[in-house]
Amino acid sequence: MSAQAEDSVWKKYGFLFHTYISGEKGRVVPGLLFGAAAAALGGAGLPAIVETVLPIVFGGEPLPEPLAGWVRDRFSPEEIPSAAMWAAAVLIPLVIMVRGGAAFLNSYLLAKAGLRILEKLRLRLFERLQELPLAFHERHKRGELLNQVLGNTSLLQGNMIAILNDLVIQPLTLLSAFGYLLYTALRHSEAAMLLVNLAVTGACIPVIKRVGSRMVRKTRRIVDSYADMTSVVEENLTAQRDIRSLNLEEMQVELLRARVREYIAHSLRLSFWSQALAPAIEVISACALAFSLYMGCRGGLSLEQFAAIAMAFYYCYTPIKTLGGVQNLIRVTGAVYEKMEEVLEAPDETPEPARPVPLVRARGEVSFRRVSFSYLPGVPVLREVSLEVPAGQIVALVGPSGSGKTTFINLICRFYDAREGSVCLDGVDVRCLSRADRARAVGLVSQFPVLFRGSVADNIRVGRPGASDAEVREAARLACADEFIDSSPGGAARLIADGGEGLSGGQRQRISIARAFLKNAPVLILDEATASLDMNSEAQIQRSLESLARRRTTFIVAHRFSAIRMAQRILVFDRGRIVGDGSHDELYASSPLYRGLFDRQAAGAGKGGAA
Repeated sequence: MSAQAEDSVWKKYGFLFHTYISGEKGRVVPGLLFGAAAAALGGAGLPAIVETVLPIVFGGEPLPEPLAGWVRDRFSPEEIPSAAMWAAAVLIPLVIMVRGGAAFLNSYLLAKAGLRILEKLRLRLFERLQELPLAFHERHKRGELLNQVLGNTSLLQGNMIAILNDLVIQPLTLLSAFGYLLYTALRHSEAAMLLVNLAVTGACIPVIKRVGSRMVRKTRRIVDSYADMTSVVEENLTAQRDIRSLNLEEMQVELLRARVREYIAHSLRLSFWSQALAPAIEVISACALAFSLYMGCRGGLSLEQFAAIAMAFYYCYTPIKTLGGVQNLIRVTGAVYEKMEEVLEAPDETPEPARPVPLVRARGEVSFRRVSFSYLPGVPVLREVSLEVPAGQIVALVGPSGSGKTTFINLICRFYDAREGSVCLDGVDVRCLSRADRARAVGLVSQFPVLFRGSVADNIRVGRPGASDAEVREAARLACADEFIDSSPGGAARLIADGGEGLSGGQRQRISIARAFLKNAPVLILDEATASLDMNSEAQIQRSLESLARRRTTFIVAHRFSAIRMAQRILVFDRGRIVGDGSHDELYASSPLYRGLFDRQAAGAGKGGAA
């Protein structure tokens, strides 16, 4: 990894630290202080205790003050040797107990902070997904975005806390152990030469850097392959009816098996390189320790001195090994955050206006002023469309598939922004309206209504969250949904399964219509609202839609001409242009395209009726 890339990785971690960890100072700082205490007790405390205790227990050396005075005050001269031995021996578990308590509080407080950080990460990413335009969601797989919100955030949070903890504790452990070695070297000249062995750690640096570079590449591949695997599962669960009807079960299993094998292969390669780092550093450390043993014996060190020095060396090499892993973990964290940046830093193609124009009470006038739009450069979907629709008019949109009808209503909802020209509501460009005002002004009933987790009443109340129970019941009555709601177990309190399972297509559509009644938006869009229903259900729903459309500016997108009978005006689309505008009789006489579409459907209906 180049110096510039290395610097970028550290900057990203610094940004993450400032954005997320600094907000948890009340837990992080005490946790790190307890960790520092555990590090000091391990790096310097334990070697010092070992050097002090072993001569007392095995060599009969006197206890150090003030412990010796404490023993003399409580035991007779005959009992002092035995008591001194026990008192010295108790020092080891006592230090370890205090160190363990500090380590526990360190882990617990940082874990608590980490969960709060995970909450912030997930919510920030999820909030960003709500802000980004429909075009962004259509460019990305749902499984990939799901992995970003659930998988990558969890990995990032764990890495951030581990890095912070190790960056504080491991250097302190190293410094305390090195401090003990330096103190020992100053007291015993024969131990000074052992400090030279710490220079061996320089041999670890090339190993750490090489392994780290490979780990970053493997991590990127794992993140991508995990997203692919999640996408396969998510698509499978949302398309069970089609999969079973087309007998695609085995193909789906094979598809997932291939993704799982790819994920495992990348994970094994990452595991190989991450697990290879520790043994490599341990071998180097073991060689240095063996050399220390040889030199110590030749220099005349006692057993207790050498045991203490060996323990201090261990506490020096362990932080070095861990810090090498931390450097690699920071690189991995940077690679994971790069994937999250695809969401967090994605440009908002339909941004909220800096100073939105207030829309106190919309009338419902809609106008297109020389509007052109394309999803792909050089492939126009709408071409210089100009149109005025007065408030309260019911307008139908017909034309061949791909002629621009859906794009037309998408621009009214501002799912996309016009590339040229402007779309206006009550004379105000929709780009100048706040999201809240625009959402209140435009209601949508689609072909496949989305029902959310919760009760039937909750799903109707989505149209206006503050609505009372009485208003919800009235909306259900207007949508002719009250009959099936009242007859079902639980009534309006009945819980709806995922995706509305357990309800017929007509029942789901009636709940969607009730939601639109409750919202009471001045502009209504019916996007193939009855296309997925049979003829009988369509006739029943059509009456509810006619009641809903009354006194509202309504746009009806439909392939069935039976669904546009209530339209006062019909727009005929062809290749991104409006090639016809008028009533049914006017268009049937003047528009060959409209006449052809109508006659073909009428002929098909006649054959169906004869059959």
